[in-house]
Amino acid sequence: MLALLSTPIRRWLLASLLVPVLVVALRKSGRFVEHRHDDQPTRLSRSLLKLSTVLARFSRRHGRSDVADA
Repeated sequence: MLALLSTPIRRWLLASLLVPVLVVALRKSGRFVEHRHDDQPTRLSRSLLKLSTVLARFSRRHGRSDVADA
């Protein structure tokens, strides 16, 4: 794993690929939890959706404006 982070280009590439994937996974997980609880927000779903929003803003601010809304 450390070999992937050895150069700045690899770190940037890894971050630019994994952050949008993580955003989508967190958003889908939060919506799934809400759906399972009769579309009522729970503490877990709110925190997952909030974290996905924060990560989406971070990735847009660093040049990734095409984060997929799934």
